[in-house]
Amino acid sequence: MLSAFWACNNKKYDSIVDSFKSKQLLSHKVFDVENSENELLNPSSIAISGNTMTTLNIRTPDVFTTIDIASGKIIKHWGTIGQGPNEFITAGDIFNNYLETGINIWDRGANKLYFSSNSDLESSSINFQEIHTGLNFGDRVRSYSAVQLDSSLFFALEGNNNKRFTLVDKNNTRKEIGDFPPEDENIHLSVFQRNLAYNGRIRYNNSQKKLVYVSIASEMFEVYNFDGANVKLAMGNYSTIPKYRENVLQGGASRIVNEFVTNGKGRNISVTASDENIFILYQDYRKTETEEDRQLKNLANMVLVFDWNVKPVKIYELDSFVKTITYDKERNRLWAIHDNPNPQIIYFNL
Repeated sequence: MLSAFWACNNKKYDSIVDSFKSKQLLSHKVFDVENSENELLNPSSIAISGNTMTTLNIRTPDVFTTIDIASGKIIKHWGTIGQGPNEFITAGDIFNNYLETGINIWDRGANKLYFSSNSDLESSSINFQEIHTGLNFGDRVRSYSAVQLDSSLFFALEGNNNKRFTLVDKNNTRKEIGDFPPEDENIHLSVFQRNLAYNGRIRYNNSQKKLVYVSIASEMFEVYNFDGANVKLAMGNYSTIPKYRENVLQGGASRIVNEFVTNGKGRNISVTASDENIFILYQDYRKTETEEDRQLKNLANMVLVFDWNVKPVKIYELDSFVKTITYDKERNRLWAIHDNPNPQIIYFNL
């Protein structure tokens, strides 16, 4: 059994949940969106920036919807799917940029990072720009998450040379970072295959100069320090790591299969952060009925709160099962997406 090592006392736990002593119940409020039944078709994630909320809707003609938070009115739909100029192949992640002056969009299908400023988001016209990153992994590799650290450095969830991450500048000068846990026995598989199993999310806090990575196939997460030039592991939780295998298909092709049910008590679903804390949406397997619930619905109602030194703070138990969370610094709340049964945007005041 793997262990989690905490900076405060070096105690070991079988599950990440066992490290918490405090729990707080949170009740949601519904965010009223104008004509929500027709406008919120299938949102999968949210980014809050200034006065606006932008949702990612991967199965709609325009993949983004930007909403005025004060009124709940739709400002615009934007972001078409395609391979042409200003189109997105696979818009996989949206989040605040490192200066908190707008949002970043990571198109993992094209290995491209985009930026839209707060003023652009508040405008009914469509404005966003590609940020030149140097993140070119080739046709086969698609990083699931990438963030900007400063004006020239970027950090991506995709490695080589038996590493899991890449730190790269705009001149494509790169460093490979992040060892696979020594307990991972799949060393016979390629780095590409292993990185698929460690799919997850990265978030960066510029105030703390720290990054957090979460695996979405286990309880594993890590915090890294950024000193302006290098990224180094500070602390990690390895109570469970991704449990996976190669499944060879007819014709010789193969795919990586993550095994959820037999891997601990639960897994991470998403992550967000404030200047003080890390919030991990955590799926307790005891609260879902079937394997299909876990893999397809991706619902959870527990939020694990850590400080940036990875000290457990508390567990928030939500009164609704949600698929993602996003922290709102200005309003000190967690936003979430809830299906009831139609999609709703809800929030929890902290």
